[in-house]
Amino acid sequence: MPHCYIERVAARVLGDLHTVLLTVDLAGGANGEVEVNAVAKVPGNIVALDGLASVGGTRAVLEFEIEDPRFWRPGDPFLYDLDVTLKENGRRLDGVTSYFGMRTVDLTDREFLLNEEPMYLKLVLDQGFYPDGIYTAPTDAALRRDIKLSMAAGYNGARLHQKVFEPRFLYWADRLGYLCWGEAPDWGADLSNPVAQANLLREWTEIVRRDEMHPSIVAWAATNEQHPVSPKRGAKGEYLAMLQRTIKQL
Repeated sequence: MPHCYIERVAARVLGDLHTVLLTVDLAGGANGEVEVNAVAKVPGNIVALDGLASVGGTRAVLEFEIEDPRFWRPGDPFLYDLDVTLKENGRRLDGVTSYFGMRTVDLTDREFLLNEEPMYLKLVLDQGFYPDGIYTAPTDAALRRDIKLSMAAGYNGARLHQKVFEPRFLYWADRLGYLCWGEAPDWGADLSNPVAQANLLREWTEIVRRDEMHPSIVAWAATNEQHPVSPKRGAKGEYLAMLQRTIKQL
């Protein structure tokens, strides 16, 4: 591993539905001038690029605009390829190859909006249980099959219940256009206990950092059946409100 490397890449589509904000976190220490470059592309064509020379600190924030974007949605889960490179004094140190989807998520008092258009959520509750793998899928094909079976039954997504699902499940959800609610396994946790509070906050940070690039994730379910839920009802309620704010800010 090089002495300075890419630790995290996160892409976020801004409200204009054209601009992508790319955050690149670096780890290790640089020995000279550091440059970060990003290229977004579709097969055979570069659609956007940006670079940042003389990166200060451990984070580079890049921004690029995609003309005539093709949005990610159920029925048309279009994905853009992404290449990010790190150079020091003109020499390539590290690189990351990934993908992203152009999509935004919002709520009104009556509707869920995907790319500013109403989307009716018809979800299953998926507990990720397998007779031959318990809570671990036996094969990659089994993950894909679960999504295909759900879609064939008329559903457009799932609440991923009380489990941090395999990254490959989310990969197939991205590829197949399947909406997901991400969740942490907190059932039975005493969230009035400061140790449990600290553990869940740390785990949620890790969950969001791991899975934030998946366009299929359209919601984070912060807790499951935790009461009280109002910040007016004691320290536990205040913690739940803080947890919700923190997840939104990550």
